[in-house]
Amino acid sequence: MKSERNVVTDEEGGEQVISQNGASVCDIRAIMADIRKEILENQSTDQALSPSFQPSQGDPQSSRRAGEIVSSEELRHLNVHYAYPLRRPGGFESHRKGIFGKLIVRLKRKLASVLWDGVLQEYFNQQKEYNAHLVRLLNQFSRYVDERDASNFWELIRKIDVDITSAINRIDRIQGDQSASVHSSEKRLREQFYRELTAINERVTSVQSVVEKHAADLREVDSVSRGIESIVSRASKRQPSVNGSSPDFSEGPEYSYLLLENRYRVNEETISKHLEFYLPHFERDERPILEIGCGRGELLSLFRDSAMRAVGIDIDEAMIEACHEKGLDARLADGIAYLSEVQDDSLNGVIAIQVVEHLTQRQLERFFSLCFAKVRQGGKIIVETINPTSLLALSSNYFRDPTHIWPLHPDTLRYTMSLAGLPHSEVIFRSPVPEGALLKKIEREPFMSPRWSLTVGRLNDNIDRLNSLLFGYQDYCIVATNER
Repeated sequence: MKSERNVVTDEEGGEQVISQNGASVCDIRAIMADIRKEILENQSTDQALSPSFQPSQGDPQSSRRAGEIVSSEELRHLNVHYAYPLRRPGGFESHRKGIFGKLIVRLKRKLASVLWDGVLQEYFNQQKEYNAHLVRLLNQFSRYVDERDASNFWELIRKIDVDITSAINRIDRIQGDQSASVHSSEKRLREQFYRELTAINERVTSVQSVVEKHAADLREVDSVSRGIESIVSRASKRQPSVNGSSPDFSEGPEYSYLLLENRYRVNEETISKHLEFYLPHFERDERPILEIGCGRGELLSLFRDSAMRAVGIDIDEAMIEACHEKGLDARLADGIAYLSEVQDDSLNGVIAIQVVEHLTQRQLERFFSLCFAKVRQGGKIIVETINPTSLLALSSNYFRDPTHIWPLHPDTLRYTMSLAGLPHSEVIFRSPVPEGALLKKIEREPFMSPRWSLTVGRLNDNIDRLNSLLFGYQDYCIVATNER
């Protein structure tokens, strides 16, 4: 049995198809609103999953663009006008006048109503449903085509990105292999070059060491010969030869200590450079500076060149003669005896280089007491001696001289000076051992583990302690200010 449907136009102009018993069949506007909403949501949502890449067979010169169907004007027109509302036929007229004309118009309306409701209404309703389904299908098809194009495009982009990444990785591997090969070649060449250079440096160093050794030997021989010549010259003046015989050294000054000084002490130029340190400690004054144990007169020469008045005292007549030959004011006398005879406050300062180790403890106390009395207020009393805390200095320097009495520790000597009234003193260590003579530290390499690095650090600390004990400063001086 064929069902009958009626169309009802709502207040907004939309049409709703209802069945004969009044039940709603479909709402065309609601359906289209849902379709539009679904289209907009699908257009704005990024598809996470895409079909696998398929090589494109299209024309690469095509002018079509992605999304062209979805955004086309034709599809938009169909979406807007597919549900165009149908209007009942009206506006019937008749050219006849009077009652007959009105009857004809009413008859036309009746026939049109019967034809519309009975025949055309069903057709138009089915046509409207067909149009709605057709428009929905076109929208879904255009969305599918656009999504398919977009998927193919992004799959192609991803494939290109993968191919480029793979090519870059391959290039990086090739470049890495080449860099490693070049680095390995450079390392071999550098190591070979360094080996050759090291061998050349070793040969040059050995040659230089031989040359320097011979030069040092020559300088030492020259210095010794000059000293011997000087001693012989002085002795010949005192005891001339008779009938061509050798001079007699049994009388006159004792030259044995001068020979010892000449043999083992460094040249005068090096000593003068070492003694320049003491010049700034003294101020210029009318009163003289007394040097006890002036030796060959190196410090007296420095005082004279600095326009500072100085007098030298030594018990070795040969040393005094060496000073007189240089035109220096040097006197043959005992230092303590000479100090006891000068007036109080008559000296600008007193300095004794490598002298106090030749004195007994009682002489040392007497010496400092006289310095306290004879040196002016604010004057300096400076003594230098061998540093016994350095085993190298003690064994090589102190025990070489047979006239040394007892090594003096810095604390002991400073305490002795303070007991004599010279508490304001400063200990200065001098003559460091050359770097090349010290024990070598172990270098920390970057590849060492923390455990090995810590071990190397501890070994280096012990090496520092050994260097300080074995190869400490060779000399020290005490600079005291007379502030009585």
